[in-house]
Amino acid sequence: MIKRDIQKKLDEALRIAKQNYSIQSGIEIASNPAFGDYATNLAFLLAKELKSSPKNIAEKICEELSKIPQIDVSFKAINGFINISLSQDFLWEKACHLLNNPLRFNASQEPILLEYVSANPTGPLHIGHGRWAVLGSALANLLRFVGMKVNTEFYINDSGNQIRLFYETIQAIQDKRPIPEGGYHGQYMTELAQAALDPLESNILQQKKILGQIDVSFDLWYSEKSLHESGKAQVILDLLKEKNASYTEEGALWFKSSDYGDEKDRVLIKADGHMTYFLVDLAYHYDKVVSRGYTRLINIWGADHHGYVPRVRAGLIALCGVIYKEPHHFKVMIGQLVNLLRNGEPVRMSKRTGDMITLEEVIEDIGKDATRYFLIEKNPDSHIEFDLELAKKNTMENPVYYIQYAYARMCSILSKVTAPASESLSMELCPEERALLLANIRFEDEVWEAAELLSPYRVAHYAVSLARTFHSFYEKCSLIQAPPDVQGNRIVMLKLTQKTLGHCFDILGISAPTKM
Repeated sequence: MIKRDIQKKLDEALRIAKQNYSIQSGIEIASNPAFGDYATNLAFLLAKELKSSPKNIAEKICEELSKIPQIDVSFKAINGFINISLSQDFLWEKACHLLNNPLRFNASQEPILLEYVSANPTGPLHIGHGRWAVLGSALANLLRFVGMKVNTEFYINDSGNQIRLFYETIQAIQDKRPIPEGGYHGQYMTELAQAALDPLESNILQQKKILGQIDVSFDLWYSEKSLHESGKAQVILDLLKEKNASYTEEGALWFKSSDYGDEKDRVLIKADGHMTYFLVDLAYHYDKVVSRGYTRLINIWGADHHGYVPRVRAGLIALCGVIYKEPHHFKVMIGQLVNLLRNGEPVRMSKRTGDMITLEEVIEDIGKDATRYFLIEKNPDSHIEFDLELAKKNTMENPVYYIQYAYARMCSILSKVTAPASESLSMELCPEERALLLANIRFEDEVWEAAELLSPYRVAHYAVSLARTFHSFYEKCSLIQAPPDVQGNRIVMLKLTQKTLGHCFDILGISAPTKM
């Protein structure tokens, strides 16, 4: 990775210069490209220790570094920052290596279980479920891309009061009676009541079908009902009792969750003798860790589950150990709401349910690629608001069209050239060529950091940035009309950009069209 390479060169240069500086600040992309490609704030961190200004420290460090022959990296002090510029030879060598070799990351092989969507099987998937589905799918692609071991899972809530009401509603429809209080409404319930299959099974199959339309699949669909039938909830009760982590009060059985970081204790068995959903969730998460051997758990939940996280974490700490205090071992991502617009106006009414917009309706309207991209492109902590009409436009203002058009344009250009790619740099790079090479070699860092931060939206942003850099290159740098040696070099640039953008498409789960 380029940041790591630069860091090693900087450390080596300082060591040769006999400067006892410890580089802890890391390397970041320079805020102003005119100053360089990367920068470090090392001097600011050393200011207190050295009792000097960051500006003076940065200048002194760069003065020492200038005494050491550096073929491929130069250092310059600006306003207290040490700015780093890569030489054209370094850029070219790195680009050729990336073109001809697979990416390899030193990723942990710790087994990860990624659970997402887990929608109730009593109704159609809404657009919020779609966001969690696409986010989880892209995250699984991302983690696997960098070499991590990931399994994916959908938790089927096929037990409890909502299932009882579901079947009572189906029976009422079949008997032509009014829907029971708290029952389910919508045309889809009438369709399920008329289905030949068990209505619950029929709805789960429909959910699988809709998710499949946006290339979302799971290694396992895990049944909540199986937890009840296996007696795993009782195992949790026995373990908590053994650990003196439960007590009885007012006829209910409580978990001492406040002893493990939760704000208050939680009920496990209600006074009427029924298990709480929380107890079943503890059994489910205990099964993930102890029965199936996953040490790292990642869950994607809806916004209404935000307050649920501390109690589940408390249960994991009590049952499985203090490592689950760490977000690395138990991470819950909260998917915020999605607001749909059409030509700037809110879209609220669904043809099928009468209220919520279903995921199926959105997919039918804008297609798989646009659905996936617009549900990935924002940080999951933020609300999404996107316009369905924009998502359908075949214009450059639509980011999906913008990045796919860039890829198709590369394919078209490369199909018209017969000259071989030349990996021997024979020219001085112009600004657009240099920018394109730099954008490509930054991909390793971008994808690795996105994986570490569980942030596939960063790959979406990178893809748009790379496409923008390519479009600028295309406007200024002809390939077809270029001299043979220049053409050979530019073929390398295009092939590498095509490869890099293809990686982005694989992670995002959108298609890479060769013609548009």
